[in-house]
Amino acid sequence: MKRGRIRLSAGLRAIIMVALISGLAISGERLTITGTVNEDYEIVADDGDTYEVKSDEMGDEVVELMGKRVRVTGVVEEMGDFKMITITSYEVIGE
Repeated sequence: MKRGRIRLSAGLRAIIMVALISGLAISGERLTITGTVNEDYEIVADDGDTYEVKSDEMGDEVVELMGKRVRVTGVVEEMGDFKMITITSYEVIGE
């Protein structure tokens, strides 16, 4: 009887851990935004939302386009009061 409870408890813990890890992996939302790159390494979208650009190879390319309008696709994660976008593709609009 006691062994059964221990196995059940261990099984439930394993299921919960897998669910939590899976949730973290898919917590970001993939979307496309259009806006202007500002001097604070952010994109101000046409709807007024501001997205901090994650510093990686593609993100560093985009922030060099300061003052230009871009269309970016990426994964957005909300981190407290701000949104961070990990850019997967981009294009400059109307140079």
